[in-house]
Amino acid sequence: MLGRKRRRMRHELAEIRRQHAEMINTWMREEQEPVPQPRPVEAVTPVVDDFPPADPRAPTRDDVKGMMMRRRMPLVLDGEVHACPQCGSYRDWIVFTLGDEVWLRCRAGHQALETRLDTAWFDRNSGPNETRHATFEEGLRHLGHPDN
Repeated sequence: MLGRKRRRMRHELAEIRRQHAEMINTWMREEQEPVPQPRPVEAVTPVVDDFPPADPRAPTRDDVKGMMMRRRMPLVLDGEVHACPQCGSYRDWIVFTLGDEVWLRCRAGHQALETRLDTAWFDRNSGPNETRHATFEEGLRHLGHPDN
C-alpha cells in the first residue's frame, strides 16, 4: 500500500512539473512576440447639433407681459384665509402678475386685483417658471383652469 501512495505522489509531482514547464514556455513565447502598438487616432471633430441658442438667458419680468402660478392651498392674507368675494372659494387659486399688480383667479373664473400682495411675494412663492404661453387662456389651460 505504501508503494502505491509513492507512485501516485511521483505521478502527481511529474504532472505538476510538466504544467510548470508549460507555463514557463508560454510566458517565454509571449515575451518574445512583439506587442502590437496601437495605431494613432486621427483628430476627429465631433459634430454636435444641439448647441444652445445664441442668447441662452431666461426671460426677465420685462420680457414677458405677465407670469402665473397655481396655488392649491388656502391663501392667508393678514392672518385670515382669503376667499373669493363672489363665490366663497378659498383654495385652488391662479395667482398672476401683470406689471406690478398681483391678481387672483378662483376655480369659477372670478378675477380680482389683490392689493395686499406684491411682485416680491409672487417671486418668493412661485419658484422657477419653466413654460411660456402665447396667450392668457393657454396658460390657464396649462395650469388646469380652463377659461370659463
